[in-house]
Amino acid sequence: MRPSVRAINLNACAQRVEVDNRISLHYYYRIADNLLRQASIYREEKNLIDLYIILLRFSSLMCETIPSHRDYQTLLPKERAIFRKKLLDVMDELESLKPSVQRQVDELNKGHFQSDTQEIISYGTTPAKKQIFPSLRIEQAPTRSTSQLSRKPSNERNLVVSSDRMQLERQFQRLSLSLPQPKEETLSRHSILGPNGLRGQWTGPITGIRVQYPNNAELIQSGITGVNQDEQYGAITVNEGDSRKSSYDLESVLSLDDGRWSVPVEKSCSLATNIAQEGSVQLNIRQPSPPPVLAELQPEVHTISPSNVADPRPGPPKHTLDGMPDSKEYQDLHVPVKMMECFLRLAEANTAKNLETCGVLAGSLKNRMFFVTTLIIPKQESTSDSCQTKDEEEIFDVQDKRSLFPLGWIHTHPTQTCFMSSIDLHTHYSYQIMLPEAIAIVMAPTDTSRTHGIFHLTDPSGVSIIRNCQERGFHPHEQPSDGSPIYEHCSHVYMNSNLKFDVIDLRNT
Repeated sequence: MRPSVRAINLNACAQRVEVDNRISLHYYYRIADNLLRQASIYREEKNLIDLYIILLRFSSLMCETIPSHRDYQTLLPKERAIFRKKLLDVMDELESLKPSVQRQVDELNKGHFQSDTQEIISYGTTPAKKQIFPSLRIEQAPTRSTSQLSRKPSNERNLVVSSDRMQLERQFQRLSLSLPQPKEETLSRHSILGPNGLRGQWTGPITGIRVQYPNNAELIQSGITGVNQDEQYGAITVNEGDSRKSSYDLESVLSLDDGRWSVPVEKSCSLATNIAQEGSVQLNIRQPSPPPVLAELQPEVHTISPSNVADPRPGPPKHTLDGMPDSKEYQDLHVPVKMMECFLRLAEANTAKNLETCGVLAGSLKNRMFFVTTLIIPKQESTSDSCQTKDEEEIFDVQDKRSLFPLGWIHTHPTQTCFMSSIDLHTHYSYQIMLPEAIAIVMAPTDTSRTHGIFHLTDPSGVSIIRNCQERGFHPHEQPSDGSPIYEHCSHVYMNSNLKFDVIDLRNT
């Protein structure tokens, strides 16, 4: 397996899990338990970098995701208290691990920094350092020792920027000196103290104009005659003979000008007094009446075939030039070759009746690789194009007693082709937020082009689409904004012919 040459970014590897209130709070605490289980394995294997990343994920889940759940304050108070104590222990361990992890990251990146020196000097910037670490991307800010190589070009760049800035300031100074000084009349006109400025007592502007809002009778009448476009949006009620005067008054309202700004200062006070004595000039401006509200009719819901609303063409597995996934790094996952054949035999009875069958994949973690070691067949309800598990607590009980990780699920398409329907995508969403490496295996025995496929949601595009989708049943999904597919073939899965597995059929219990 070729190593991936990546910059290490601890924060990017510990991305926040967005809360989804459709998923129970108990399920999020199970995610936290699985993270601690992973951490214990990395701790035993002395894998400090992965241990540090998993502990960061746990702290983010406990501090950001779970408290945002709508049931956090009301449900599971016992679990809340237990995990609060575990969070304190994790925070202490993160502080103790930080120096060692930082030192290991620096050592991993040190061998690749010299090869990037020419690029750093030519561009005058310090890019993120690279390292060799399988299936892991970490970006780290450059240390003092490594940034010294790029200090000289950076200083030269700063000098150029500062000199350009000084030239621009000089040009602005020349322009400001050449501009004429504003007249006192202009300053007084725009002064908040009025046209007299500081030389006299301020008096507020007198417009003598008021806006008349429609009463209830007018609103009712306007609603009845709302078919007329002119009355629907309202009009200015002004007599034709007073068109000039109304135009002048309307402009005064819009400009907040009572006419005193255009007369000399000594005449403004007398003009205001005359306006006050003569009484206010009334201009009735009718506000537009609200348009009638059209009731939105809900369309009748019809049954839709899954093939019409599915995402039938998954995206190909994404690889970089070095052969590693491009969108997101996943730890390798090994699947027994004979397990899929065994599952088809267990599903033969349902397949003959055109009923789907589903199973749960569980396994172990060793040396940064997941291994599917157990196939669990739960109690279930099936149709020709869907399958729903029952008594999920039995599945959790089997996984907890055997210390197994939930690695995904497998199901059949008795008569359909090999693809992920909209219901399948929503089902897999719960597995993938539990463990990013989780997979969905589709077995399509009647598909002549492809009898099986191993898929997962694209991250973050596909995961975000399903998280924000509130539809149920078979329904279409919009395409992600970045143009990527909602789901794709897995690139981190390996078929292992030597891997043994157990079968636990809960349908007979």
